[in-house]
Amino acid sequence: MFSGEFSLIAVFFLGLSLNLTPCVYPMFSITVSLFAAEGASRKKAFFHSLVYALGICLMYSILGAFAAATGSFFGSWLQNPWVLAGIGVFLLIPALSMFELFHLHIPGLPSHIPGSGFLRYLVSGLFAGIVASPCVGPPIIGLLAVAASQNNPPLAFWLFFVMSVGLALPYVILGTFSGALSKLPRSGAWLVWIKRGLGWVMIAWASFYFSLAIFPGSFKWVLPVLMIAAGIDLAWIEKGNHKPFFEILKKVIGIGLIAAALFFVFKPQSKAEVVWELYSPSSVSLTQPQGKPVVMDFYADWCIPCHELDATTYRDERVVKALEGFRRIKVDLTKEDDEAAQALVEAFEIEGVPTILFLGGNGEEIKPMRTAGYIGPDEFLLLLKAYESELKK
Repeated sequence: MFSGEFSLIAVFFLGLSLNLTPCVYPMFSITVSLFAAEGASRKKAFFHSLVYALGICLMYSILGAFAAATGSFFGSWLQNPWVLAGIGVFLLIPALSMFELFHLHIPGLPSHIPGSGFLRYLVSGLFAGIVASPCVGPPIIGLLAVAASQNNPPLAFWLFFVMSVGLALPYVILGTFSGALSKLPRSGAWLVWIKRGLGWVMIAWASFYFSLAIFPGSFKWVLPVLMIAAGIDLAWIEKGNHKPFFEILKKVIGIGLIAAALFFVFKPQSKAEVVWELYSPSSVSLTQPQGKPVVMDFYADWCIPCHELDATTYRDERVVKALEGFRRIKVDLTKEDDEAAQALVEAFEIEGVPTILFLGGNGEEIKPMRTAGYIGPDEFLLLLKAYESELKK
């Protein structure tokens, strides 16, 4: 759900959508006008807007680096259900603020720094997110929690960088071609509707962590309910002073969400599925060669990419068939006090979940095959094929 190319595409569009919030969109004309101030040429306006965008990217990339640096600590915290529930509350509060139930006031800085030249536009871009924090802040908080939980530092960094590119791109385009500003629709109630839609996304994130804390595995049923509720709310309950076209668009999107939720619930599930045995010292001995290759999957209930592996890669018919000749072992790291699992973590030097490792028939790990993070079916099959001879040893 939050890994690989799909996650990067999703956060890019998240960054673009943040420009449509009531705190950001009305400021476009003011911000862009500064890029072409004092009769600046198009080339100079492009340079100004590009430096401003660079400041935005730099700010959020720093946040991504922070998420990456704290990922391992975050993973250990997520083994506690109280921490999971706390993250849910942490995400739910700003989500509710997106519905105008109350306002989160975060101290801001001037959107434009006095002075001239490169530094002025760079610093202005650095603090652009802080100025727009009442609208931009809640989704960023949610992304920060999700990125840190991936235990994948490169992904955490790139999530924020790509999101910031989406957020900054309109400034470069409009700053270079300032005439395009006149073609943008005016601010209005539709911006509040978009903010409300982002609020539903935040509620979904909060619900994911609540479900992990209370009843792991329940989110696959909670998500369709939230999609139906969001569709009804955005299509019919939200009452803004919208134009006829936007009223139609609201209902199309609402019906689309409801239809997607129903498809999610009733879509045919693949009958193919990798069958695992759960690791325990009494039933699984890894000190002796197994006589056949072994695949081990280290996972945790709170791990988002682990759920994605189960839903996609391990349900692929080709993967199921390819692993028939393997001994397939799952190691549950959800509980920190599981001494047997932790001993295995130390023995194999596991740094995070999900981690997939392979042992040859001789009982020795084939270290180049070790995979940390989500891996799709095609990549998984290529990995098996590349080391086919080593697995048979």
